[in-house]
Amino acid sequence: MTMPALIPPLPPIRRLSPPPTGSTFLFGPRGTGKSTYAQQCFPDALLLDLRSGPVARMLAAEPERLHQSLDAVAVDRWVVIDEVQRVPAILDAVHQRMDREPARRFLLSGSSARSLHRSGVNLLGGRAGRRIMSPFLAAELGPAFSLPVAQRIGMLPVIWTADSAQQALADYAAVAVFDEVRAEARVRQIDGFARALEQLALSHGSVISPTAIAQLASVKKSTVIDWIDVLESMFLIARVPVFGARPSRRALAAQPKLYFADTGIAAAFRPTDSARVAPDAIGAAREGLVYQHLAAWCEGHRDARLSTWRTTGGVEVDFVVETSTGLAAVEVKSGHTLRPADRRGLLAFHDEFPEARLVALTDVPTKQQQGPITIVPLAEFLLGIVPGAPLPA
Repeated sequence: MTMPALIPPLPPIRRLSPPPTGSTFLFGPRGTGKSTYAQQCFPDALLLDLRSGPVARMLAAEPERLHQSLDAVAVDRWVVIDEVQRVPAILDAVHQRMDREPARRFLLSGSSARSLHRSGVNLLGGRAGRRIMSPFLAAELGPAFSLPVAQRIGMLPVIWTADSAQQALADYAAVAVFDEVRAEARVRQIDGFARALEQLALSHGSVISPTAIAQLASVKKSTVIDWIDVLESMFLIARVPVFGARPSRRALAAQPKLYFADTGIAAAFRPTDSARVAPDAIGAAREGLVYQHLAAWCEGHRDARLSTWRTTGGVEVDFVVETSTGLAAVEVKSGHTLRPADRRGLLAFHDEFPEARLVALTDVPTKQQQGPITIVPLAEFLLGIVPGAPLPA
């Protein structure tokens, strides 16, 4: 099935996340626009791009050469080091410079925390903050945002700015995910790894079973667990825990739900074109879009935590957002009608936590109220997600 040209040419998109004010690690998957964001925030910064072979080789051979570059620029000029995990030892020189020049500020971008932790390098002793770069937000695209398009290809900037979204997504899956993760994890069981990725993609928005995935991929369970850890360390997937911060009268399930960082990545790894447009795939894509927007919103609120809620009896709410000011329970549904079965999880959560806001995201044309539940058009909710602003609805 050939995907038509879904995305008209985009004007330059300004990201809504405010610039950091102090030294910061900026992590996130490949293709989320970390380099563009750094240029947007600090156009006059000294840039050391470790994707460049000569620069990376020079600094890998002698990380102290960083000091020569810094000696040539004013102390109040930002320093951007792109793809810092390619030369982890450079962080020792960064730390030395911070000790010597406390006013010097660094933006250190990377797409793998595993490489840094595995190398046992200096992570600056807490002197740098940490941010996760999200895919585009609907609010950043504004009038260009299309819910049907986002459900099919996700929200990665590298896809939305490509000439062919279909080809760009296939290339991203093959190179930025499959090849890089395979290299990161030193994967030798290529066929098994490919089958495991398919099963993880089919589990987007669901509780995962490493045992079942291992059986289907014909590999050991421990191997699958290691691959999942690698994907998470590269910010390609996340496990959303069950909400348990407050006492509950009901017995709660323990297993987290898995989401890809972008719903387009999950779609790309589904095994066939028909599997990408199946009703369960569309439902997972809608839920995944809400996940990545809520995760980005929580990233912009230090006290916010994102979780799911599920009892051992199978009653569940897709998302729970907890902040110092309260709780919000969010359920994602398709269609224009909220059936009694669709309200069951929200009402059960309300019975446990009556102070919580209850939000159902559907295809209704305008906001509605059903008892304690506010029903909001999904696209309207996504467009209302802005870092630093109150949660919509």
